[in-house]
Amino acid sequence: MPKISRYFIKSGMLYLLCGVLVYALSEFPGSNWEIHLMPVYWHMIALGWITQIIMGVSLWMYPKGKNPAPKNGSNLSWMAYFCLNLGLIFRIGSEPFLYLNRDLSLVPFAFSIFLQFAGILCFVLEIWPRLEPQSRK
Repeated sequence: MPKISRYFIKSGMLYLLCGVLVYALSEFPGSNWEIHLMPVYWHMIALGWITQIIMGVSLWMYPKGKNPAPKNGSNLSWMAYFCLNLGLIFRIGSEPFLYLNRDLSLVPFAFSIFLQFAGILCFVLEIWPRLEPQSRK
C-alpha cells in the first residue's frame, strides 16, 4: 500500500473519531452551545472520513497506467491530501463562528472552501488518467 493511501485512510479514521466526539458533545443532554456544531460534524464525517477513505483506497487500487506513480505517492496526490486536510481544519475552526461573528470568520471560511476544492481537483487530476481502459494484448 502506498504511503499516501495510508495517510488518507488513517486521517479518515481520525476524522471519524473526532466527528463522533463532536456529535456526542453537541447532543449531550443539558448542553446549550452558543455555536453550531452540526455542520462541523457533517464535514468531519462526509469529507474527513468517507471521502478520505475513498481517496486512499482508490489511489491504492486503481492501476497506475503507463507512468507508475512513485511508491510514496505522486506530488499531485500529496497536494490533494494537504489541501483537503488544511481546508477541513480551516472549515472546522471557522464554520461554527459564522453565526456569531461573520466578519472574523468569513475569510478563513472562504479560504477553507478554496482549499477543499483544490484538494478535490488535485485528486481528480491524479485519478482521471488511471480510468482509461487497459489495452488488450
